[in-house]
Amino acid sequence: MIDQKKYKCSDCGFEWSSPQKEYQNCPDCGSENINLISDEKEMGNDITQNTGSNRKGYGGRGRGSGAPRVCKCTQCGHEVPKIPGVPCRNEKCPECGGMLCGSE
Repeated sequence: MIDQKKYKCSDCGFEWSSPQKEYQNCPDCGSENINLISDEKEMGNDITQNTGSNRKGYGGRGRGSGAPRVCKCTQCGHEVPKIPGVPCRNEKCPECGGMLCGSE
């Protein structure tokens, strides 16, 4: 039996699995804030619980507390409000036409 590695992005919520490749970034949004779900279930605890990045925690926005609120241009740094349901990477910067990415 092949061991399927299951991942979840703490920033955009995207979940995926891969029997062959180990991921360091979310393939959907590019975030490095990802968790190995299969390890969490095997250990019986939430990996994010002790790091302060639990999405369901209290105390306001912190790392891993949901989708970004703004999209930021990778070239000029211009920020635009995030449109819910539309990934930042699908939008272009209104100032320079560069690629946008999620930003805190």
